[in-house]
Amino acid sequence: MSTGKTSESTGEGKSGKKLLTHFDPSALNPRQWPGERVARTLRLLHFADDFIGLVCAYAIAYLLRFGSDPEPLRILFGMTPSGDTTSQYAAFYGLGAGWYIFAIGTALVVLYSLFGLYDGHMRLARTPLLWGLLLSNSIVLVALAVYLYFGRNLWHMRGFLPLVLMLNIPCTWLARRITNALVKRIRLGNRLLYRSVLVGEGKEAEKILERSRKRRLKGHRIIECIATPKTVEDAAAALERAFRRNPRISTVFVVKPTIKREICVALLNTARHANRACVVYSPQFLRFHNPFEYGDVVFGVPLVHYAAPGGAFMPSRFRNAVSRALACAVLALASPVMLAIALAIRLETPGPALFVQERYGMGGRKFRMFKFRTMVVDAEARLASLKTANETDGALFKIRDDPRLTRLGRILRKLSLDELPQLINIARGEMRFVGPRPLPCADMEPYMERWQGSRQSVPAGLTCIWQCAGRSDIGFDAMASLDIWYALNRSWLLDFRIVVRTAWSVIFGSGAY
Repeated sequence: MSTGKTSESTGEGKSGKKLLTHFDPSALNPRQWPGERVARTLRLLHFADDFIGLVCAYAIAYLLRFGSDPEPLRILFGMTPSGDTTSQYAAFYGLGAGWYIFAIGTALVVLYSLFGLYDGHMRLARTPLLWGLLLSNSIVLVALAVYLYFGRNLWHMRGFLPLVLMLNIPCTWLARRITNALVKRIRLGNRLLYRSVLVGEGKEAEKILERSRKRRLKGHRIIECIATPKTVEDAAAALERAFRRNPRISTVFVVKPTIKREICVALLNTARHANRACVVYSPQFLRFHNPFEYGDVVFGVPLVHYAAPGGAFMPSRFRNAVSRALACAVLALASPVMLAIALAIRLETPGPALFVQERYGMGGRKFRMFKFRTMVVDAEARLASLKTANETDGALFKIRDDPRLTRLGRILRKLSLDELPQLINIARGEMRFVGPRPLPCADMEPYMERWQGSRQSVPAGLTCIWQCAGRSDIGFDAMASLDIWYALNRSWLLDFRIVVRTAWSVIFGSGAY
């Protein structure tokens, strides 16, 4: 077991420590993630499985419905078609097979991606493949039924394409199972492997190490072990030495139940700066409701994945340009609603319609954030007298029945309409649609140089993971942990998932006060 040198630093309050406990996307190593070749190969194999499964389903449905009707070939070669109706349907679906397979396949790939069916190569526990196939094909089937009902195309047989989708489930499941069995055989020959380093010790670490020795860690091979670092500096130094010794290391396992939060975050950020993935033993993290991290449980050891960096971070300028353009468009559409809300606020209570407050954004930069005013004008002055009634902790201040809220303010908060003016901040480039929620500078200041400050490593957002995970019902440390998970896993697909789940939370008003 190799360890880093022990220093006296506590990991808090020192200027040099920020690089260890804060992730800086601009410092990401441009070198490709060492496991990208393996991951890309496995993803392509699963794409091929899904294509083969859909083609087989279409062919079986065609044979079951039309047998070996030669009508498509007659039409294709310019021969005189027969007048039989069944043969004409056979020609329609035979000649249009490419189009239908492409359209249905595109919809299924999008849904498979949303349900994580292309992420199985990154997980240690078995992916719920059959459930994902059932759910995805059912959604396409419902959409298809609506289209067939309202489309009223005389050449559409209402039972053919639904039959294709029903047959696609077992066909794709079988194709994937065959591929997984082949991959497992290939890995026994020391190919398609992720080389990993294990940080930690104890019975949980031994379980992971033993599973690796028996080649039952889903392609991960532990090639080096590091004792639990004592400080954040030790954490960075130990990992950096391991990466220099073996540049092919692609994944870091952090398996230690009693590891300090700041050291764990330092390990995460050091691995991410070096373009490596991380898997962390974190039973506490799994107690939070993160709808986007199902977690692995391997031999009773709960593990949380911090996704491989390859492809997750789009060019910052491009992301910013897309966010700003979309914010301008939404502002134009929402402006009548916003004007009506502003007028209602002015009519209900005296004072401005907008509440402007200094908040922390990416990298600790301050900006003025806009919201619709939901409280009385002297709300800030009355805050000190209410501190003892705070129902959460840390940098958060929430009271379920806050006496400073106006009647209209309660409604606006319940529906999250008070956040609409932040579209202006997005249009100005100070925020994004998805990212950690910006907190007041006065509340967040004591935590900026601690592990919680790592949540500021990406742009602030209009919505975030904990908006989908209980909103006001979770504590500050849980919120910071979820935000750090997002910062190290963010992608376009994850952002889309968060937007969809946020809409669901807003509709049902869960956790908002």
